[in-house]
Amino acid sequence: MQTTATLLTEANPALVKVLKGFDKIWKVIDTSEPAEVAKQITAQGIVKELESFLTTEPVIFTADQFDNFMTPTYQYPISGQLYNKIGNILQGVAPFYLDTVLQLIDNLKNITPRVTPGELAGWESSHKNRISHIIGIVRKPEIILDVDTFDYTFLWQENFQKMLIIHRDKPEIQSGPIHQRIADCLKAKFESERVKYERELNSFDEIVNEKLTIESGKSNTDKIDRVLLYRDVAMNNLWIYIMNSGYVVPFIDNATSGSTAADIYGTSLAYDETCAKLVDIKELCSDIGFTL
Repeated sequence: MQTTATLLTEANPALVKVLKGFDKIWKVIDTSEPAEVAKQITAQGIVKELESFLTTEPVIFTADQFDNFMTPTYQYPISGQLYNKIGNILQGVAPFYLDTVLQLIDNLKNITPRVTPGELAGWESSHKNRISHIIGIVRKPEIILDVDTFDYTFLWQENFQKMLIIHRDKPEIQSGPIHQRIADCLKAKFESERVKYERELNSFDEIVNEKLTIESGKSNTDKIDRVLLYRDVAMNNLWIYIMNSGYVVPFIDNATSGSTAADIYGTSLAYDETCAKLVDIKELCSDIGFTL
């Protein structure tokens, strides 16, 4: 029920005064008899607020406001199209199941996913035909030279447009541009498995030069440090996957080029964290002249 109340206030801010009164009585609703619940609803002034709401002209939303509601997208970090999507998802589902769905959402809010590099690579591989852009904010550029776990084959998907990597620190070893180093590592991997990667090798230079961009963030270190902060803990890499639908799937981790699997902690950001990070990332990308 709390999730329902949240969705209603997002859909119509005029309901905030009505539903805010429930904050003090959720426990009563869960544990008490209907008569006690009704008594508390009256005592909290909810009936009066509801009467005021029902007799006052409601907030009018434009079509665009309804279309861009709630889900974080790159273009609309604080809002998106979840309202319409929820309606589409629930079409054909019996209302009997609605409370179960909302309870599941409530339960998931208390679970922080743990994501290993291998699991992320697997997710990336299974979704590569649905990804249009990837933005990587990394502390050290050497992290992207790991082509054993990630093979970058999403670059060759027709729908994929650009991978942008912004690194905070300069390379530890100055042995040529980092773009050329990742290209060399990737090409060597493909050459070692030519049968598997023959299609990619046929257009290797063209695709890598066109779709992979690497930029130094040395003039924006403070912003990068803020982006890489996860609940007051400094992390090393943030990966933003922008799907064809415009929705964003973020992952953050503390991996370094020399870390073992046991040392790595990675997770996918919560909804509110994703919104906040997207605002910072759009500002950072704008500073270096990158736009979608």
